[in-house]
Amino acid sequence: MIIDIQTKIGEYLELIEAIREDFDDPVIAMTVLQEIRKDARAEEIRRGRGFSSTGDLPATDAQIGYLKSLGGEVPEHGLTRNQASKMIEELQLKKGAVVVEKVPRQRF
Repeated sequence: MIIDIQTKIGEYLELIEAIREDFDDPVIAMTVLQEIRKDARAEEIRRGRGFSSTGDLPATDAQIGYLKSLGGEVPEHGLTRNQASKMIEELQLKKGAVVVEKVPRQRF
């Protein structure tokens, strides 16, 4: 365990030095390092779960319920969230329901 920690510290020190070569300000270099690590950790979590995004997760109970209320049929093997969302939109259009356009979330 101690060796793993020492190895990681060594890797971070090498990385921070490489980043400092591109940025004169050590605070900016440290911030960039933190963001790189956050991105790497998020990717590890995604891979560990086996999902590329939440759209690959199974459809929610709310989606399934709404699909059924619109007269949709849910396949035996189930649906992903993306598939359920697409089916809901198609059924809403067929029924003449008001469809709210999805607007991508802004991250600040």
